[in-house]
Amino acid sequence: MAEMDVDFASPVPVYEQIKKRIKHAIAKNILAINEPLPSIRELAAFLKINPNTVARAYRELQQEKIVGGRAGKGFWVEKKSSTEQEEKEKMELLKEDFLKLLEKGIEMGLSPENIKDMILSFFEEVGSQ
Repeated sequence: MAEMDVDFASPVPVYEQIKKRIKHAIAKNILAINEPLPSIRELAAFLKINPNTVARAYRELQQEKIVGGRAGKGFWVEKKSSTEQEEKEKMELLKEDFLKLLEKGIEMGLSPENIKDMILSFFEEVGSQ
């Protein structure tokens, strides 16, 4: 739960943020197959949100076959997302990290063109090894 947080100022609904955090935790291997998730009430209390919001996130993850379980019994990671879904999640994580890196380079005064040249030369170096 340490990585679980929500941004109340975000235009993204809170239940979607929860789903995204859980999917990212699975993609990063922070959550493993059959690992229990926090109870609905426990996560709602931790995030200081309505339990119905957590229940909706869990329900939708269950429909996507990412989470198994039921209210009153508990929830767990059902299985790793499908290869295509897993690949999509990893690409999304990489894209977020890349955009942060790009923003940092621009804040440092580098032009997008300089950053692009640096990335291309990096791939040329890696490709020649």
